[in-house]
Amino acid sequence: EFAVGMYPNGAKEECRGWVSIYIMRQDQTEGVVTAECSIEALLPERHSMHAGHVSRSTNKDGYPLELGLGVYDGWKRFAQLEDLRRQGFLLDDALCLRVRLVPSFPGMDRVSLAPQRTAPVEALARNLGTLLTTPTASDVTLCAGGEEFPAHWSLLACRSPVFKTMLESGMHEAVQRRVEIPDLDAVTVSRFLRFLYTGSIEGARELIQSPAGRWNYVDSCFYEVLEGSDGQLTWSETTEAKGRICGDLRPTTKAGCSGGEGAMAWSATLSNGATITVALQDGKLLGEYKEKDAEVVKTEAHNLDAEVRVTEGWGNLLRAADKYDLKDLTTLCEEAMQARLLVCNAAAILRIADATGRRALKAAALAYATANEGQMRQVQQTRAFDGLSRELIAELYEVFFNPPGKRKRPRPDEEAREFPDAQDWLLLSNAEMRRACAERDLPTGGDRADLVALLRAQTREEGDWPRAVAARLPPPSSPPASRESGDDSCRPGRGNSHRPPHVDLTRVD
Repeated sequence: EFAVGMYPNGAKEECRGWVSIYIMRQDQTEGVVTAECSIEALLPERHSMHAGHVSRSTNKDGYPLELGLGVYDGWKRFAQLEDLRRQGFLLDDALCLRVRLVPSFPGMDRVSLAPQRTAPVEALARNLGTLLTTPTASDVTLCAGGEEFPAHWSLLACRSPVFKTMLESGMHEAVQRRVEIPDLDAVTVSRFLRFLYTGSIEGARELIQSPAGRWNYVDSCFYEVLEGSDGQLTWSETTEAKGRICGDLRPTTKAGCSGGEGAMAWSATLSNGATITVALQDGKLLGEYKEKDAEVVKTEAHNLDAEVRVTEGWGNLLRAADKYDLKDLTTLCEEAMQARLLVCNAAAILRIADATGRRALKAAALAYATANEGQMRQVQQTRAFDGLSRELIAELYEVFFNPPGKRKRPRPDEEAREFPDAQDWLLLSNAEMRRACAERDLPTGGDRADLVALLRAQTREEGDWPRAVAARLPPPSSPPASRESGDDSCRPGRGNSHRPPHVDLTRVD
């Protein structure tokens, strides 16, 4: 039997201001139970802001929990209490958690289990994937980035409504059996086809081709992979306990490497006698470190430059999904970018989400970037932040100074909206109009003209806009003084008595 223990203000004096969470045993069984565990904070609506946003996992930390009798294990610094409050995770001082625990009991490793059978759907996906490497009976060619990709019209038409329309309407591409895609690069098209054929991008071409660089894993720990002038890769790490350990990496096809089948992997025997195997997978470097007579320590490491490049790769794949109307691929791209939100790529994800109209992804990026003042400053110092438009930067500051978790909830006897429909939107500032859009579940991006148009269209549909604005117009017998004498477009009898006076939105502060 297991239980979750939580200390809202830290389990120890050194952890004040942090939420501490531990797993403990409540049974009296002898022996130590090891367990893989992940804990994720959920929003009050019982769903996660995005996978991995406020969470801890033994897989990422590289070691399991060890639970003996009367012994608890977990994270003394799970998350800062103020961050949880700012991001809207606390409702009436209550925090909802999703806990996944996979215990391994003493002696379980001696139990022989029946071999797991491959599901028919998985076997079908694997077989279809072989058509990409051995394109038997291909009847169409996709061209992008100077490369050609043989494919099959029937499968493309079955998976994408856009390709189906090309085929059935007799377009030029269907006649020539050749589809030019100038707005997508070759790697994106390769990953796109992998998803079309198999339903996943597992085994697709990697966005990062070399492990060279600095890779960060648990807390402030990191190791480096250096590339010499002759192309030789050297793995190196310096710790207080062991000093510097290093070794030359060699390509390997080891079946058991962390990256799985088809992963780009390297292995080395280190100067301390241990072995290390690393594999690139989706921009992450998965490692397995093993010393003699010790268990394997698994790590999942990140490289800042690689993260930004991978983020742009997912953004390109999202644009491809939009172009060819693949909703399941769109969902996969959004979830992938949300799951890997970091300081280095938060601004890039925000820009991609705004450009593609992904409101949930945009909200997640805004919440991450504005979690606290320190994180906001770090995001500002990234190169990705320099690529944001002026409107997006203004929206970022608006969310930072008015976080969703700090806004008062209306009482039953109060007005339901901060900005009611019966008003002239031109009198509001850009920040106020963004809040008005947010409370109406409208997009908050764009310039001032876009925001006014969105709000006017929404209130016009509800029937309030003409009545609200007409109350602020001058009487029909008194046309605006700014009109020239020859302009009678707003005079009585022209059918425009309720039309608001023309305002050049580009000249309104």
